[in-house]
Amino acid sequence: MPEKRPVKQPEKRKKPKNKWVQRALSLLLSLFMMALVYCAAVLLQSPADTREGSFVVQDEQEPVTRMQAAAMNDAHALAQLFGAPLPMFPDIAVNGQSGNTTHDGQTVRIVTMQYDDLQITAVRPASAAPLLLRDGLSVSLRSDLTVLNLPAVLSSRGGAHCVYLSNESAAYSLYIPNAGEDAFLSLLGRLSWAQ
Repeated sequence: MPEKRPVKQPEKRKKPKNKWVQRALSLLLSLFMMALVYCAAVLLQSPADTREGSFVVQDEQEPVTRMQAAAMNDAHALAQLFGAPLPMFPDIAVNGQSGNTTHDGQTVRIVTMQYDDLQITAVRPASAAPLLLRDGLSVSLRSDLTVLNLPAVLSSRGGAHCVYLSNESAAYSLYIPNAGEDAFLSLLGRLSWAQ
C-alpha cells in the first residue's frame, strides 16, 4: 500500500502587524464611544436637572400691604388704590370694589370692576393668579391672542368666556357670562389702562 503523505496546506502569509496603527484605531474607537455616551446623556437629561444649578435674578418686590376696602365708580382711583394699572373701558360706566384676601399666606389686593355684563378682576401680586381661575371653562391655547399688548389665555364654555393675562405686578381676568367669542374678543380690543 502506498504511503499516505500528509497534504500540505498552503501557507498563509502573515502580514506584519503595525502596532501603532492598531493603537490609533483603538483610540479613535474609544473616543467615538465616549462621544456617543456623552450625546446620549445630554439628550436624556431632564429639564429639572438643568435648573438645579441655575438661578434667576429678580428684583426683590416689597410685600403687598393691606388696603382699605372701598366701592367706587372711578377706574383711575381704583388703580391708584390697587397700586398697579387696571384694564378699563374709558367709555362705559364702572362699578368697582377693592379689598384684601390671602393666598399662600401672603396678603393679596383684589379689585373687581363690573361693566354691564363684563367683569374684570385683578389681583396683586401676580403670584396670586390662581385666585382668578373660573371653574367649568376649557382653556384654548392660541398664540395670536393678546390683550393690552400682553399675551393672554382664553377659556370658554358655551357662551361664557374668560381671558387671563398678567404682567410683573398683577394678574387679571376678564369674564363675560353670555356672548359670542368673536364679539367678546372685539370688545376686549377697546380696553385701555387706568393708571
